[in-house]
Amino acid sequence: MVLTGNVMVDRQCKESSRNVVLDETSDLEPFRKWSRSFHGGKAIMQINHPGRQSPLASTGWSRNPVAPTSGIQARLVLPGWLGNILGTLFLRPARELHKDEIPHIVGQFATAARLAEEAGFDGVQIHAAHGYLLSQFLSPVANLRTDAYGGNAKGRRNVTSHGFIVGVKINSKDRQVDGTEREDECIELIHELRLLEQLDFIELSGGGLEDAIFVQNVMTAGGSSFFNSFAERLQHSLQTQENEQTAPAIVLTGGFRTFEGMERAVNDGLTDFVGIGRPLCMDPTFCWKALQNRKTEVMNFPLSFIIAKSIVEPALNSLWYSRQISRLSLGLEPDANLSVLYALFGFVRMYIWDWGGRKKEFV
Repeated sequence: MVLTGNVMVDRQCKESSRNVVLDETSDLEPFRKWSRSFHGGKAIMQINHPGRQSPLASTGWSRNPVAPTSGIQARLVLPGWLGNILGTLFLRPARELHKDEIPHIVGQFATAARLAEEAGFDGVQIHAAHGYLLSQFLSPVANLRTDAYGGNAKGRRNVTSHGFIVGVKINSKDRQVDGTEREDECIELIHELRLLEQLDFIELSGGGLEDAIFVQNVMTAGGSSFFNSFAERLQHSLQTQENEQTAPAIVLTGGFRTFEGMERAVNDGLTDFVGIGRPLCMDPTFCWKALQNRKTEVMNFPLSFIIAKSIVEPALNSLWYSRQISRLSLGLEPDANLSVLYALFGFVRMYIWDWGGRKKEFV
């Protein structure tokens, strides 16, 4: 499978100023062209709503992001002193979603999925991880509602759509300090998702803006995933379930840098598929080379920033790799010597002030 990133379901709520949006007003022809560009695998569109993680460059000063809960207790707090400053600059206070608004958002996901199918995509992945809106509903920290969409783990899961779903991406835990209780909730959710018999795959991830350790560009021991230990717990729990022939596949992602680590995760029964992102930004042929025994490890390119490392480094690393994708789209080779200034420039433009506007093709 080849997954896109972050296609927004609501043009008024975007994760960054230049996100692709797919809704009833979208011209499908660019999306058809996009789906036809996939070769050798299933084309899966990742659809998303950022919730309270919609930045100033997207909302402007006239709108507030939306979230399961508003107020000081549920506000998004970025780590470190600089994180607090940056959060004040590019994240406006979120307003709480009214109960009647939630079915409309569910409908937006269903609409995006239907349009993706019409445009020729083979399926969709609903993004319910990394602190975005669905992840916020699942979080006991971000969701303090007392109605049917909150109150306990089961209530927080009621936002999940029962429409056209192919795959879903969820957090095993939102923050490093989250204990096994949060992991237990995730395992319980996966059991429920499997019983729906509507999913083809469930991707495991973790973290978000409040705790970005999982998206830092660090290499784990053996080049394996950050979430191997959780995957072990999950597989032990799943062994007690029946109906394996209808169970969705598990996709483990985050931190894989060696073919040995990927192969070991599959052979040990931790996962059915391995998710790879950043290695392909620097070498799009890595998978083919690995299967041909021509390349077994991808180089790491961590950026270093002296101050406020906990918030700045993860953001800069992510944007640095985004810039590599932009180069590939222009027919250029990845640039391992790309300056950190490009990432700083991109951070301001995408999250605080987009002075140049964006191309209209996918708006």
